[in-house]
Amino acid sequence: AEHYRGEYQRAIENRLQQTYYAQIFHWCQRHGLPLTGHPTWGDDIGPQRYLHIPGQDSVWREVLPASALEGKQSTQAKCTSSAMAHFRRRRNMNECCGVYGHELTWQEMKWLANWCFVRGVNMLCPHAFFYSVRGARIDERPPCVGPNSPWWDRYKLYADYCRRMSCLNTDCQHVCHVAILGQTNFLPWRAARVCFQHQRDFNYLEDRHLWEDADVDEHGIRLADMHYDLLIIDGIDALPNRAQPAIELLESAGRVVRFAPGREAKLLDTIDRHVPSDLALTPHHHDVRYRHVIKNGHHFYIICNEGLAPVSAAVRVSVKGRGDWLDPLHNSCEPAGPDPCLSIAPYTTLILHIPPNESPPSPGQQRKRVNVPKLD
Repeated sequence: AEHYRGEYQRAIENRLQQTYYAQIFHWCQRHGLPLTGHPTWGDDIGPQRYLHIPGQDSVWREVLPASALEGKQSTQAKCTSSAMAHFRRRRNMNECCGVYGHELTWQEMKWLANWCFVRGVNMLCPHAFFYSVRGARIDERPPCVGPNSPWWDRYKLYADYCRRMSCLNTDCQHVCHVAILGQTNFLPWRAARVCFQHQRDFNYLEDRHLWEDADVDEHGIRLADMHYDLLIIDGIDALPNRAQPAIELLESAGRVVRFAPGREAKLLDTIDRHVPSDLALTPHHHDVRYRHVIKNGHHFYIICNEGLAPVSAAVRVSVKGRGDWLDPLHNSCEPAGPDPCLSIAPYTTLILHIPPNESPPSPGQQRKRVNVPKLD
């Protein structure tokens, strides 16, 4: 019964895309208008193809530090950034803070922005700026994050930070070689949680790409500007017949791993065999997330502490060269040194920037400073 209920819901979802999303999308196409919005659930990836700016909605305190990696809503930021990459969209959006309540703090609002940015979001729509909160209006979808909020004097600091991070995540190349298979209305989060906690980055891949527009061979999956060396299958028991040839080809090449709870070590070992570690921490920390992008030849490792405790660790990255630590909130920069050491407070994002083609200085020679690209 569970299988048939799933098939029924997927049929409804596919019909909704044809009769609703697709028609509005094509009308906007004809009239030169970009379409954005968000579907019902945080793991609805199918409708994202019909949005010029793929979008999701962080609402009702469904995304918090305690639930950042669990449940349907935990997939939403990766859902839109993956769709942005696979459909060659320039932006992807998250409507954040809606109905988080009057108790929402400035730190929580920044944490939610960090949660989005380290997963690839590059446009935020904070909910909401109310013209007035007089009378009963004060409880209409609180909080007010505009001039009526208690942290309005710090809002420019927050907005400038969001601008810099959005800039960094736009018109860049995402460095990622692992895909987690999803379906039009389902994205698995258990394997994703393991990847997040062990600094193994990934994108979600909707199954229909396997027979529609992806190039699949014994070397992996090529889609848009991405090349995936490994495909993770988690929680999908029945795949469409049209996906089977691609899955069988990838499995024969050893490029598919099927995940089940309790098999975390096997998942990580398989990833390591096919995808060399891009960022590693010593000691390891479960609360650190990262995203590696290349922009104008410069490498940027976006590193976020989503936990409640400070983190100190040695950092090893795959890109060679001395770098700089960028603080995007305060727009500051300091040299990282030959052996970068991460010291990051809770709810904080730092960026390790490595410039292109930099050779290490010879003994006694002062390092030549490379201009750090302005995120403004």
